[in-house]
Amino acid sequence: MVLPFMKNIKNYLQNQDELLGEYLNLRPAIEVTANHNISLFQALTKSIVSQQLSGKAATTIFQRLVTNMGQSGTISPGKIAVCSPESLRACGVSENKARTIISTAREIVEKSIPDQVEMETMEDTDIISCLTKIKGIGRWTAEMILIFKLGRPNVMPATDLGIQKGYALIFGLKSKPTPAMILDRSRLWEPYRSTVALHCWNAVDDVEWSS
Repeated sequence: MVLPFMKNIKNYLQNQDELLGEYLNLRPAIEVTANHNISLFQALTKSIVSQQLSGKAATTIFQRLVTNMGQSGTISPGKIAVCSPESLRACGVSENKARTIISTAREIVEKSIPDQVEMETMEDTDIISCLTKIKGIGRWTAEMILIFKLGRPNVMPATDLGIQKGYALIFGLKSKPTPAMILDRSRLWEPYRSTVALHCWNAVDDVEWSS
């Protein structure tokens, strides 16, 4: 279902960037929305697992983690906080990621980082600064939380390989763009850069499915 505000965002982006507009003419409008179906901890765990992995591999490992370590389809920070790294590694999680997930669980249990309600009142930069204090969580992981958990509208994860590939496809580049190149052009798309990020990922998915 395409809502009126989604059409308005699409029209705005088409007016701001002619080349992007040509691509958007061929694609349906898409929505960036907050995900209330999973907890902040579960979203963080999924993002940590996804670091430097394909979507399919990350999903497989995350589902195994939920099955083995969770209850009723969810994983709780209270349970993970007292786990050993070995128990997470048995689910296919790397040593470093296992330690990061456990550290994140402990930070949440100890209320050392803001909860979702608090984050909803915070600026994007403050959320990134807060999350990246946890060892093993970098800017990319925090940006995934901003887009896919909190539904923030103006995020552009320019270091993401999928974003770079999608950008190249949309703008007809023969080589992979640099993060600086993407961020420079993304000024045209503010305050709706997250929408363009979704289109970049979708462009890669479209090519993979059609090949």
